[in-house]
Amino acid sequence: MRGKLCAGILGILISLLLVGCSGPGSELPEAFDEETVKSEAMKAVELFNARDYQGIIDMGDDNLKAAITEEVFAKQGDPYLDKDGAFQEIEKTVVLGSKDKNTGLEYGGVVMIGDYENGKIQFTISFDVDMKLVQFVIR
Repeated sequence: MRGKLCAGILGILISLLLVGCSGPGSELPEAFDEETVKSEAMKAVELFNARDYQGIIDMGDDNLKAAITEEVFAKQGDPYLDKDGAFQEIEKTVVLGSKDKNTGLEYGGVVMIGDYENGKIQFTISFDVDMKLVQFVIR
């Protein structure tokens, strides 16, 4: 229960950065290269699996860097890794895009399902056009 609450808090915190964005499921905007988005998202997942939360934060834009600390990130991420065990593979990746209705800014991202030794973790990862991380949500 605590892990779900922590994930919810992390999700809300990070998702606040994208308030006003359209929902997931739209096509990747033209400003993004699909392979680059997938590759950068995989780097973030690898950092997560290594518990290098500062590395993930360093990939972020200024808003993300201001919104979360390494300690808070660890409190959110460690319970998932402790429970689900060793990473096996990404079993599914869906590429998506969104657009902030207020600013017109476009975002590209992925939803990835990670298969772990004792379970699965879903990642929702988004980037701005400069490929700065703006969202990293786990559940």
